[in-house]
Amino acid sequence: MEPYNNYTERNYGYSYGNNIFPSSQNGSSGSFDFISWILKILKYWYLFVIGFVLAFGLAYLKNKTWTPTYRTASTILIDETNKSSFRNDLTSGSSIGPGLRNINNQMIMYGSYNLISKVVSQMNLTNEVYTRGRFKNYVHYKKAPVAIEASFIAGHSYGLEFEIKGIDNDTYEIIFHGNDAIPAFTIKGKYGESIQHSLFFIDIQKTEFFINPKFDLWFRFLSKEFLVAQYSGGLSYRLLVEGSSVMEISLLGKVAERDVEFLDILNKTFFNDNLERKNQTAEKAIEFLDNQLAIIKDSISSSVSKLDSYQAQTGIYTQDKSGSKSKILDELDQRKSEIQLKKNYVNYLSNYLSQKGNDVLADPSTIISSPQLSALINQYNILIADMKMLGPESPIYKKNAGQLEDIKRSLKEAIAMQNNSIKFEEESVQQRYGKTMAEIANLPQQERRFMNYERDFKINDSYYNYLLQKRMENQIQKASNAPDNLIIDEPRVKSIVNYSDKFNTYLLFIAIGLLIPALFVTCKEFFFKFSIQTRDEVEKISNLPILGTIERSNKKEQVVVKYYPKSSFTECFRSLRSRVEYVAKKEKGISILITSTEPQDGKTFIATNLAGIYQFSEAKVIIVDFDLRRPALTKSMNVSREQKGVSNLLAGQVKLDDLIITHPEYGFDFVPAGIIPPNPSELIRSEETKDLLKELNERYDFVILDCSPVGLVSDAYFLARQVDLVLYVVRNEKTNRNFFKTTIKELREDAIDNIAIVYNDINIKSNYYGSRRYYGKNSYYNKHSSYYNNDDKE
Repeated sequence: MEPYNNYTERNYGYSYGNNIFPSSQNGSSGSFDFISWILKILKYWYLFVIGFVLAFGLAYLKNKTWTPTYRTASTILIDETNKSSFRNDLTSGSSIGPGLRNINNQMIMYGSYNLISKVVSQMNLTNEVYTRGRFKNYVHYKKAPVAIEASFIAGHSYGLEFEIKGIDNDTYEIIFHGNDAIPAFTIKGKYGESIQHSLFFIDIQKTEFFINPKFDLWFRFLSKEFLVAQYSGGLSYRLLVEGSSVMEISLLGKVAERDVEFLDILNKTFFNDNLERKNQTAEKAIEFLDNQLAIIKDSISSSVSKLDSYQAQTGIYTQDKSGSKSKILDELDQRKSEIQLKKNYVNYLSNYLSQKGNDVLADPSTIISSPQLSALINQYNILIADMKMLGPESPIYKKNAGQLEDIKRSLKEAIAMQNNSIKFEEESVQQRYGKTMAEIANLPQQERRFMNYERDFKINDSYYNYLLQKRMENQIQKASNAPDNLIIDEPRVKSIVNYSDKFNTYLLFIAIGLLIPALFVTCKEFFFKFSIQTRDEVEKISNLPILGTIERSNKKEQVVVKYYPKSSFTECFRSLRSRVEYVAKKEKGISILITSTEPQDGKTFIATNLAGIYQFSEAKVIIVDFDLRRPALTKSMNVSREQKGVSNLLAGQVKLDDLIITHPEYGFDFVPAGIIPPNPSELIRSEETKDLLKELNERYDFVILDCSPVGLVSDAYFLARQVDLVLYVVRNEKTNRNFFKTTIKELREDAIDNIAIVYNDINIKSNYYGSRRYYGKNSYYNKHSSYYNNDDKE
């Protein structure tokens, strides 16, 4: 009979002839079988369900500890105008305008340690009262039933947690549960009475929220340093619009009411400091003027006394001829008073700078008209105020100190210039004064003396009134001072910044809950499984044709095809038989060697069932146990190892006819392995083996040789060259992948070119390959039981 024409090269991906190794890699063998991978993962669906449930539960418990983080913010308008348009050498080379510098400075000052420390002190945050929940704490800010006032707190008691329990309307008890350094203790006290302990001196009072006398709260003491660091870390600043002077101050915190109050007090404190800084310059000017007034008072008293005494002696009370000259002198005296005040102010500045003072300077604007000097003093006062606000620990403090020294040098230069200007003005006044006095010299002596007394009085009186006027101007300026900034939006809660944390927690935990079983399954199926797992692996490693795929059988019989001829298992062997005949290009006279990588791959099981399937066609079949080391076939046929067989025949001890056993149940003939020899390889490689195979091929239609595993011993190499076809059995989830790869490489190197694969022990119900073939659990034939009956035994 001719070979079946329906089997083509395209069906199997290999060519036939003397060399059935394919010339190139199978196109699909190198591709990643995504569906197979997914199906392997889904085999462990229960792990993913367990992981999801556990992850969801843990995420739910984790979210129980979630507390909202509020973003509280306030918006203020910063006065970015500079008090003077003057720009000195310190700023002339900078590309940053004075307005922007002012904004940046105020941002820095808003977060300064000194300012935040002032706010914390005003809020009296020395303790925190809260309720302990199962998963989180609830802070009672100004809403607790009791208020705790501390007059003394030991340094090591900060951060410790104390429990306070209400007993009745009058008494309570404080419980400390102890730690490694401090033993546990309990203190009972009465509301309104002081409690003294080595850790603290406190007084506990009832509040308007004291309703139930029996309560259970906790409290802890918070150090000022801790609070300042906490608020400094939570504060942030930004300009609402780039280039604008509207700044938003925001604070992140867990207690919204406390944060709103903190920002409110922060704004007020900052504004008060700004106003105080402005008032200090006016107060310094008033202080300077008061000193000048104190000095001039004695001169006024002396001049008044002299004038009154002279008038009493002479009876002269009015001027006659010198009236016009007196007015000129009055004007010059006024100018001299102004010059004298300027000189005194400049001397005040010189003395201050020489003494290296570190305080604000008096405002010169009402005393001396010098834009340069006013600008420098304004910058000096701002830097002094900034440095006091920042404190020596601030990294900006040293930078400001350097700028302050530069301004002092510029101030000394401006003072020198101002002295020259005053000297010039004084000389001009003195010339006019001398000319006028020369004209007065012609007056009568008695009138001249009266005029001199009167002039002394007027000079002192004019200077005194001038000082009073300047003092009044500075007082008006101080009274009219207002903060440079304006609150646009009062502090309020803008948002909850961690609102999405709950969802993210669920997402993260569920992702981890699914990732862990995914990693477990991936490692188990792909990394920690060293055996062959898929048909694609076999094709990729060996590049050999797979003639048959044998499904897993749970039957106890050795020759399953004999008892279950209508099963899908038997159909696998019918398909294998057809392909073997096509490869051999004949239907009879076929010799087949069956081997494997290692024991337990199922080569003996394949050999017996293949013999059984050939027996169905009433062909003459013989199966020979050529495994002369561990004769599994002999054992499966229930033949004693002591019975003579192949080894005895090759040793010349018996004849072939004496060894052939016709199995009464299976119908095919069988030759046992015989006595295990000491030299099995040498026996198999003898000429007697060739003669035996030649004789068996003449007598039988199909000769099947069950040989030792080719991966362990070399017996199969000789036999492979004596047969028509070598069937290499690879067992699913059993054959070692690396061992198989090494064996195939050696077979290639030894030019064994008549070899094909039988892929054994496929679990049809779970294997992807089986599920998409005709005999899978979802296949057409398996759904229509009239074709195959896997359970009925015949």
